[in-house]
Amino acid sequence: MQNKYDAMRADIVKGDMEASSVMQKTPVETVKSILSRIGVDFTEGLPKETYIAAFKEEFCNNNEWILKMIPRHFLEFLLSVWEKTEIEISLEEWDYLEYLKIFGLATFKKGNPITDEPNVIYCVQEMKDRFYFLLKSKKSRMLMEQYEEWEKIICGFMYYYGMAEVTVLHEQFMKVTKRMLPFEEFLTFLKCRCSLWSFGLFLRDIQKQKDFYQCVHVENPEILLMYIQQYKDLPYKTIEKEDLFYVSEAAGIDNRWKGISELGTLFLDEMQMNYYRATVMVKTLLLMIQNGCEWSDLKEKMAVLPFESDEVRENVYDAVKLLYENAPLYELKGYSRKEYEKMFRQKQLKKKREMFTIINGRKRD
Repeated sequence: MQNKYDAMRADIVKGDMEASSVMQKTPVETVKSILSRIGVDFTEGLPKETYIAAFKEEFCNNNEWILKMIPRHFLEFLLSVWEKTEIEISLEEWDYLEYLKIFGLATFKKGNPITDEPNVIYCVQEMKDRFYFLLKSKKSRMLMEQYEEWEKIICGFMYYYGMAEVTVLHEQFMKVTKRMLPFEEFLTFLKCRCSLWSFGLFLRDIQKQKDFYQCVHVENPEILLMYIQQYKDLPYKTIEKEDLFYVSEAAGIDNRWKGISELGTLFLDEMQMNYYRATVMVKTLLLMIQNGCEWSDLKEKMAVLPFESDEVRENVYDAVKLLYENAPLYELKGYSRKEYEKMFRQKQLKKKREMFTIINGRKRD
C-alpha cells in the first residue's frame, strides 16, 4: 500500500458512500442532458436529487447503458480499479475518473506533494456489486468491442464530412458496417456515447426540420450547411472502414493524404520544430483547408513561420499546396478539391456526349 505522495500512483480503497452521493457532485445540467439523451422524460424545475434518482434508476436497471455510454478503455480502467489495492495512473486516467464519477462508479481525492498525502481512488461497492460480473462477461466484452468500433466509424466519418444529416450518417454507417441497424438505435448510441460529447454536437435545421451531426472542428456551421444544401446532388464520399479507423485513431490526420507527411518532415527536419509544435502546425493548416480556407489565407498563415531560406519556404508552400488539393473538404462532403474537379470534368464530358445522337443513315443508290 502506498503511504506517501506519488503523482503517478494511487491507493484504492473501498468507499462506504452510495452511488447517488457520488453522482450528486455532477452538475444538474449534465444530469438532465444525460436523461434527455437516453430518452427519459422529466419536468424542469425539480430538486437536483430528483434528477439524480431518475438517472441512477435508469442507469442501474438497464444494463445496456453502461456499455453504450462509457467507452471500452474507461471500463477496462474501472475493472482494474475494482481488482487492485494500488494502481499506476496517468494524467489521461484522471480524466477517466471524472467521467466515471458522473455515473457514480468511482470517486477520488488527489494527494498533496507537500504533506505527502497520497492519491486515493474510492470504489463504490454498490456499483461494483451491480456491474462487476456484467463487465467481465463474454457477451459484454464483445459489445464493448462492437461499440468501440461504432464510435471510431462515426468519428472517422465526421473527420471527413464535418457535418452530415443524421439520416445520411446512419445510411453511411450501415453501408460500411454491412449491417441493418434501426435508426432509433443508431440515434440513441450517437446521443449517449460520452466520448463523443466533446467531439460533436447536434444541430437542427428549423426551416427544413432536419437534424445534423457536426464535428466540433467546423468553424462556421451556418455557411457549411449552406454549402451542403448547395451541393445537394453531390453524394457523400464513400469511405472504407479501414480508412475511417485510421483517421479516427490519428485524431483526424491521415498521413496518406498528400502533403501531410511532406509537411511533417519539413517542419521536423528542415525547420527543427519539436514534434508537438510540428503536429499542431500540420493540424492547424489541415483544419483551415477542410473548412474551405482559400490559398491566399493559407499563405498569410504561413508567413509567420521562421523560414531559414527561400528554398525551405518554397518547399513548405509546395507541401501545403499538395495538402490544399488533396485533403477532404467539409463543404465537398469528404471529397478533396482534386477529386471534385475530376468528377466535375467527367460530368461535363458526359453532358457533351449526350448533346449528340448517332443517326443511322443509309447509302444512296
